[in-house]
Amino acid sequence: MTAPCDRDAEAEVEGHLDFTTGFNGDILGEILLSNAVKRVVSFCSRSSGFVTYDLVSHAAREAGRLRDVGPWTVLVATALNGRVTVKNVKDFSSSVEDFVSRLDAVPQKPLAEMDESEVSRVVDFCSFGFSGAWAPKITKVGAVFRPEAIPILDGHLALAYGYERSAFSSKPEPRRAAINSVVQALSMSIKAQKTLLDELRRQVEESAPIVCILTDLRLADIVIWTSQDDRVERRTRKGKTTKRKDVWLTYSAKEAPTMDTIRWARLGENGMAGTTPTPP
Repeated sequence: MTAPCDRDAEAEVEGHLDFTTGFNGDILGEILLSNAVKRVVSFCSRSSGFVTYDLVSHAAREAGRLRDVGPWTVLVATALNGRVTVKNVKDFSSSVEDFVSRLDAVPQKPLAEMDESEVSRVVDFCSFGFSGAWAPKITKVGAVFRPEAIPILDGHLALAYGYERSAFSSKPEPRRAAINSVVQALSMSIKAQKTLLDELRRQVEESAPIVCILTDLRLADIVIWTSQDDRVERRTRKGKTTKRKDVWLTYSAKEAPTMDTIRWARLGENGMAGTTPTPP
């Protein structure tokens, strides 16, 4: 379900978003609404995965281009820095039927509106994978098909909830337990903070109207991911800073992209369709 673009303007409301209540350790905690707005605007307008992943996948869904799943489908994760390998493609080819079965079981409805049994199907999907391609890659693929239902569970999300970065790729039992806890928390926190998320969307639309293509789940994911990323500073072994803190918060946003950014071109009569020889 795509979020509507035509929301009535309301008086700006300040507040805090919190998706990690009840978790322990070095959790993300409260996020000032005004900071969340700045980070989402930055994500929608800078060289992030927004164009290559969110915008392209939205256009593909709208055009009906996501009706099949095949070996190359897993490459979609690379559009959001999924780092898919040749071996991942080979192994995914052997797992296509299992992937599709689990994906088909996920309801086409917002995660925050699901009952317990429906949420468990999301957990089942997010727990699927194989060596080298667990939730951090698989959920990036699944969310293209079910953006309202399947969260993107990567290392940043794990850290935000107080887990180790590898929590969603670890051994089966701790992996599923972590995935279950986070998916349940996302469902409840998005539902509980619907009014604040609507206000967040309204304020972001003033600078980046294209945010209207994002579901509430994906909007929450971007807020969590960018807020967690802003806590991190990376340095080389020689001490050179390669990524500073608060980069999303302090980025000078440029003009946001539009749907016109994405195009497909149809091959002519001399295209590849039907011309591939049959192997002996």
